[in-house]
Amino acid sequence: MRILWPMFVYCHLELVNRDEGHVAREFHRRFGPDHILLHEEDVRALAGLATPAHAESDATARKFRDNRIPISCCQYTFDLLVKYLHHANQMALLAILNAHISVTIVKGDPAPHTDEAELSAKQVITGVGPPSRIDKFNAKYDRGRWGVLEDSVEVQALDEFEEEKLREERAKKEGAKNAGDGAEGGEEGGEGGDGREGGDKGDKDGGDKPAKDAAKKKKEKDDKKEDAEDGGDASVKYEPTIVPSNIPVPELDYHHTRAAIEDIRYRVELGRGALPSVAFYTFTHAHKYLHCCVTASDASLVVGGFTDSVVRVWDVNKSTPGANRDVYCTDSESKRRKAAREEGMTLAEWEEANKDKMDVETEEDADGAATNVGENGEKLDANSRIARPVPCVEYVGHSAAVHGVDLSPGHDFLLSCSRDQTIRVWSTQLEIPLAAYKSHRFPVWDVKWCGTGHYFASASNDCTARVWAMDESQPRRVMVGHLADVDCVAWHPNTNYIATGSTDRTVRLWDVQTGDCVRIFTGHRGGVRSLAMSPDGKSMASGSDDGGVLVWDLATAKCSHAFEGHRGAVYSLDYSHGAGTVLASGGADETVKVWDVSQSALNEANGGEAGAVKAENKASAAARKPPMTSLRTKSTPVFNVQFTGRNLLMAMGARAPSVRYQAAA
Repeated sequence: MRILWPMFVYCHLELVNRDEGHVAREFHRRFGPDHILLHEEDVRALAGLATPAHAESDATARKFRDNRIPISCCQYTFDLLVKYLHHANQMALLAILNAHISVTIVKGDPAPHTDEAELSAKQVITGVGPPSRIDKFNAKYDRGRWGVLEDSVEVQALDEFEEEKLREERAKKEGAKNAGDGAEGGEEGGEGGDGREGGDKGDKDGGDKPAKDAAKKKKEKDDKKEDAEDGGDASVKYEPTIVPSNIPVPELDYHHTRAAIEDIRYRVELGRGALPSVAFYTFTHAHKYLHCCVTASDASLVVGGFTDSVVRVWDVNKSTPGANRDVYCTDSESKRRKAAREEGMTLAEWEEANKDKMDVETEEDADGAATNVGENGEKLDANSRIARPVPCVEYVGHSAAVHGVDLSPGHDFLLSCSRDQTIRVWSTQLEIPLAAYKSHRFPVWDVKWCGTGHYFASASNDCTARVWAMDESQPRRVMVGHLADVDCVAWHPNTNYIATGSTDRTVRLWDVQTGDCVRIFTGHRGGVRSLAMSPDGKSMASGSDDGGVLVWDLATAKCSHAFEGHRGAVYSLDYSHGAGTVLASGGADETVKVWDVSQSALNEANGGEAGAVKAENKASAAARKPPMTSLRTKSTPVFNVQFTGRNLLMAMGARAPSVRYQAAA
């Protein structure tokens, strides 16, 4: 009865919301008496609902709509329930279980049913528990390691740039010293002093001065660091908190490290005065087939996962001029395409409507009156009429739709996960499969590489997240705690933690070393679809099906920003590199939005008084602020947004045919 009661409630509400009042009354008449003993008041209130308007205004319906019904059972019982719903293909009941029921797993064997829990008025709660309980849980792990990895590329680059700055300052001072010594020597020579005495004096001063200069530089550097920690000097360069990793991580390839440092050297620091440039990739004729996509950190590769179980990789660097055009064509053919665009028709439709004119142009082409022309009007040979698209490599191995893809930091390996319950690793250099991982019992929705490679994390329909190593067939850690599908996963920059987002509307943070949950974040009104970690490792962003974007402080587990601007699910999030003051989001509403998540923006939302108001007020104040920019596509839901190493924003999606595309002439 514990599981049948919430199933009855939400099935009845779904029938009412569909405006099927007659079916809802018949459903209530048949199954309502089974629950009248324990839930008489609620059963009678539900019997009075006949239309969607009634369900919208009724207090009882609103109570069930806005909250989750908790039940408790042992792991064995829960596994049997989930397996039955899957094997019986009861997807509607499984959706109710994921969206509206909060399952608490208790230790021990199956126990007989008791009525006390169901008769308690406090049993209808949101999320995974009351706020006080969650706050108490988060307070147990208040000493987190929030910072970047000590051997990361970012830290190496900052150290290298600091050394270059010191060398430049030393060279300037030496140049000024030499100029001063020359002038002083000239004056002493005019006085006719003792050369040995002058030399001895110079040696003495020269021996003491470098030591004094070094001590002075060290003191200045320490003072700058203290000012940065205190927030006193806004002009001080970003210096993240550095922490070691709890797990052994491999060193990145030298060439990859140097390329990343070069990107950091020429990186654009984004903010209100410097909005990101956006490059958008559109997958045409793929709205029913594309499930996921990602681009390389240097935008050299574009990867897509498709319904036909194939992973496709495009090498953008190997594209040829004019590759994005439909074809290279003749003069007459180019004119026909232009005329078709002007009349809002496809080329085939225009040719059918102007068949007589087409026959005359065909005769002219046969006589050699027309020549092949390229993108800029240049003459081409006959072979140039064939389109030369961006080279595509297909990776075939999965037996069902591919739902997640990711590239390793050095782009040497490709990771994919599928509905066939497997995870596969591919070599992008050899273009061959390397390994398959088969521990999950249900479809795998998302996979992500660790920032240093070698390790990766997966999120699955079996309500778990797992951490893997490339050289092991079984997972290193299994994170169990979510009450529904785990839809997305993200690594912390220092590799000590992973974050998971679930259909149960919560985000959890896990310690990779122990596998323990150390943070629970509640506040979303829909399932969590996307996650992103800030470069400094101190905050995290999450996007949900309700269109909300929440930014969390990892140290306090409180929401610092809450943005409401999307009109659909938020599919992807990413922070800008460097200080991480800009957050990009893309979603089902066919827009890319850019948000200001800097501390100055939060202080401005609070009236310039940082820390003077509660976190809830901070979040509401930030929610009222519009995005810095909002970019709308013609009819393309945005599946992925991603910043390159130099802070160019890459976005991509599959164009939906809901709006007819008409190119400009």
